[in-house]
Amino acid sequence: MAYNMGGRRFRPVGSGKKRTAPQYGPVGTGCPFVEEAVARLYREQSEEHFWSLMNALNYALELQTKVLVPLDAAVDPQSGAAPWAHLPIPEERAEGLPPWLLHTRKERNYLPLFTSVKNAEAEKASATRPMVERGLRSAMEYALETDGIDGVVLDPWTSSATLDVSLLSGLLKSERGSDNPGAQELEAGHAAARAGDWQEAVARYTAAAEAGSAEALSALGDCLYYGRGTRKNKTQARRMWKKAAQAGEVQAMIALGDDCAASGGEMAETLQYYRRAQSAAREVPDIAYTPQVCLRLAQYETQYLSRKKALLQVAEAVQGFRILQAEGETDAADWLREAELLTDQLLADDKNA
Repeated sequence: MAYNMGGRRFRPVGSGKKRTAPQYGPVGTGCPFVEEAVARLYREQSEEHFWSLMNALNYALELQTKVLVPLDAAVDPQSGAAPWAHLPIPEERAEGLPPWLLHTRKERNYLPLFTSVKNAEAEKASATRPMVERGLRSAMEYALETDGIDGVVLDPWTSSATLDVSLLSGLLKSERGSDNPGAQELEAGHAAARAGDWQEAVARYTAAAEAGSAEALSALGDCLYYGRGTRKNKTQARRMWKKAAQAGEVQAMIALGDDCAASGGEMAETLQYYRRAQSAAREVPDIAYTPQVCLRLAQYETQYLSRKKALLQVAEAVQGFRILQAEGETDAADWLREAELLTDQLLADDKNA
């Protein structure tokens, strides 16, 4: 079914298609980390919760998250009600159409951004309007670059958060980890690893670890565990992972859980490592490790409690691994393959249930 708006006809994304697995985005999974951070800040206006939201938004930008943006056009009454949030207009097809704005008593205008279909449909004012699915980054940039828009509001009808243009500007220009100890050596190590020069990677990771980088210590542990660029030494690798994990390094916690599972350890012990990683990742989600946490929890816990929830977790993991694979990150293809296999397994279980 196509819809007519001002002489232009649109066919919503997904029209006539049946999805077999949820996709990461507002129509599928929503954006759990952003939604949780917004809810915490909404309940308690504190500096800690403000920075949690900034961290969650940074992660959402890394994950190329999309949001639903209502357009300033009414539904054609002759067509009847249309599921605009469930079947949004593609971003490229909505080019040039003005968005619907929220107006405050102080004559300020904000662009509403919805992280999920449920939130978009929470109030008739947006539920009856056509929606476009836009990238979070592009929606924020649009608000920054458009005269007469003073910022964005995330999920205005539920737990909401308002970001003015100064916050948006800082958020879009910020970079992760640039002030961390050994940051330059760590990035050089990652670059060498992506190029397959493992000896150089080991040398760089060693220098970064000596400068105090827990992430580098974890990466060096990986090299020792798998014998990349150095002689294999699993005992030393475990010591490095444990030290890095004590410093809060999420990837080290995941590595310890993987090692426990591979070594035939107790399921409870393995799951404990992954839960610790989940707790640490919740505070500062990052595409470097949060998709791994999502996958491991889906594999070792969630699928036994709720296949639906496990599919949502794996959809987020798949999104992250695909981005990392496109960027040439080490082992991203293996992680992606594992996530896709789990998706197939969960879908088969649903079909046979």
